Amino acid sequence: MKNQEEELPPDIKDWSKDQVKEWALKLDGVDDHIAEILFQQDINGPSLLLLEIEDFRGMGVTFGPAKLIKHARDEKVKFKKEEPTSSTNQPVCRKPYPFCRYHDTYRYMENSILDITESGASDLIEPCHEYKAFINTTDETKMSKFTAEVIRFAAACMNSRTNGTIHFGIGDTPDFIHGEVLGVAVGDKEAYAKELKSAIDSHFEHKHKQAAQICIKPPRFVEVLKKIMTSTDKCVIEVDIVPDSRSVKKTFTTL
Repeated sequence: MKNQEEELPPDIKDWSKDQVKEWALKLDGVDDHIAEILFQQDINGPSLLLLEIEDFRGMGVTFGPAKLIKHARDEKVKFKKEEPTSSTNQPVCRKPYPFCRYHDTYRYMENSILDITESGASDLIEPCHEYKAFINTTDETKMSKFTAEVIRFAAACMNSRTNGTIHFGIGDTPDFIHGEVLGVAVGDKEAYAKELKSAIDSHFEHKHKQAAQICIKPPRFVEVLKKIMTSTDKCVIEVDIVPDSRSVKKTFTTL
């Protein structure tokens, strides 16, 4: 992110040429002089919505930045269409990432609200959810807190034969709105997967380790976007628990 975010009207069609320039200045991979080209060509919101790659090229914007601008515009339009009708002061509610999926084109918007409340065990099919803001953790304690919370949640799900997802970077009362998307700054994503696998080996009894490795899925990292569709450089970390009846036959205890 190159500049600090300024609030823009939610609809691109309401943007002035100055606001289009400000938006373009915040796009990663787009140089400042490209934003100036848009400004000099009097590109406002309505005209931005009409531009195709050939139009950008005709203004002197090279192919790479043109693709980035068009993609960012299209993503913002898509998110706007998916938003439920709400007042400007009311957070937007969104569905969680599809359960036990990894490759869907799905992102969260910062400060939106997941419309699934935290719940305890219900049945094997409908996932329960648990939210962790995952703030006030140091680099030294972040990984141990992550693995400890996943192991605790996973053991509860497996013992109750209930699907579940634990979310890190989602707020809860009283400090935040319940289900509020906050995001977490993640450095080495592979480290989370490795540490979780190691934690499973060290926390479950030997006879349960294989089943636990099957039931506890690898971490999923869901990108968090700002309202203007640029990255916050944060994500929500999610771990799905799937206690398949073929794997879960006994009560699980952790060491």
